[in-house]
Amino acid sequence: MPSSEDLSATRQAVSAEGRAFLTEVRELIQQLAVLIRNSYLHDLTNEVFAEPLQNAQAALEQILTGEGSFKLERAGEELYANGARVGMELQTMQSYKYLLGELARRDVGGFGFESSPGVSQLAGLLRALTRVRSATDEGVALLNQALAEQGAGEIKALPTREEPDEGVAEEVSQDRRQRAIQAYQQALDFIRESMTKNESPAQLNVRQAKRSVHKLVDLSFDEGGGFSLAGLAAIKAHHGYTFNHIVNVCVLAIAFGQRLGLRRADLARLGLAALYHDMGKLHVPLDVLNSMTGLSDQAWALMGNHTVFAARTLFPLLEQDHATVDLILTALQHHYGFKGKRYPKLRVRRRQELFARITSIVDTFDAMTTKRLYQKLYLPDEALAVILEGSGTRYDPLLVKAFINCMGIYPVGSTVLLRTGELAVVVASNPAPEKVHQPVVKRVTDAAKRPVAVSLLDLSQPSQAGQAIIKCVDPDDHGINAAHFVV
Repeated sequence: MPSSEDLSATRQAVSAEGRAFLTEVRELIQQLAVLIRNSYLHDLTNEVFAEPLQNAQAALEQILTGEGSFKLERAGEELYANGARVGMELQTMQSYKYLLGELARRDVGGFGFESSPGVSQLAGLLRALTRVRSATDEGVALLNQALAEQGAGEIKALPTREEPDEGVAEEVSQDRRQRAIQAYQQALDFIRESMTKNESPAQLNVRQAKRSVHKLVDLSFDEGGGFSLAGLAAIKAHHGYTFNHIVNVCVLAIAFGQRLGLRRADLARLGLAALYHDMGKLHVPLDVLNSMTGLSDQAWALMGNHTVFAARTLFPLLEQDHATVDLILTALQHHYGFKGKRYPKLRVRRRQELFARITSIVDTFDAMTTKRLYQKLYLPDEALAVILEGSGTRYDPLLVKAFINCMGIYPVGSTVLLRTGELAVVVASNPAPEKVHQPVVKRVTDAAKRPVAVSLLDLSQPSQAGQAIIKCVDPDDHGINAAHFVV
């Protein structure tokens, strides 16, 4: 089992961008606090505003360059930046608390930015805040009206995010489930249409693909309450395997990248690259792709060339969008190997790119855990063991350790046997490295393997000490559809 030191080293290697994002956000919080405080003391024409306004504008521009859009929101006594919690640090504590207080006194949840505001728009935000200084029933609407009147209409005041009661939480859960299923289906429809109807690269609808990926990225920041984005990959199809597999790889890549601390914009790039990783199979006949029996040597050779086919298919799209290079390299390299010793054989050996290294791991995991007639089904824990064996040669060792820590020893979607003889489905991993063997599960049968009312159990809690997991089992042996409990 990877140690907490291994996880720490991995996060240091991979999550630098995530930490940089939070550093930028804290700088912005500090500048906003200075500006709001000074707006109570001085006229906005005072030179005391010049430097903080420029600093705030620069901080926002840097954030939006990386994120595309930005929301700074209040939830209770915490601030969140694009869904990520902004921890309070000693050096910025006063600014953090001050901004929280200013939002609370107006009963405003925060601010949304779709594009980088200029200095004049930030000054307009300050003037709007001086006009709306206390909470009213129309506080958010009044503040948005004031923003528009002050020439800062592109900045949006957001309503306060309240903690939902139990009934509302259930509605939120159902809404999230529907959004997850719709996002998955939309991505699946895109892949099916792309690989069965398109005849040229120009017909690949990148805009449609981006919409699907952005929905999945949003869901990756909306986990909890028994929902995990990775659980969508429990959706398996014995027929049309290729289409489901591609979408599952996209889902797992986003879920993994989010846990690694990648910024939202980079998660979208990773998800898009993963969605296109097998696009080279567009040039492989469907009867080969969907074969329910073993493939001939000739068919395997054709399948082995799909990485090169993908690069050729996607290359013309560079004229439309230079970011297509992420898609090309991921498609070309996801079977290349960490040491560059697999395929395709390149004349000039180069390092496997990060997105390709991530996609390589999740691609293998989903393929191994899907039942096919010509391939042995691996239970999730068995698949992780095989991936671990390839660490350092076929897979990036740091990412393998991080993947196991992120997924847990019993990954989301696993059907497990509890010490009591009951069966349960894993719905969320435990983020604590020392508790990776104690995930959150939904109990689905009694000891006699008869269906029961589903109940959520956190196996890391002392009260659940008698519910330890013994092993993974094949859900088909017990008539269990794991996807039903995790989606």
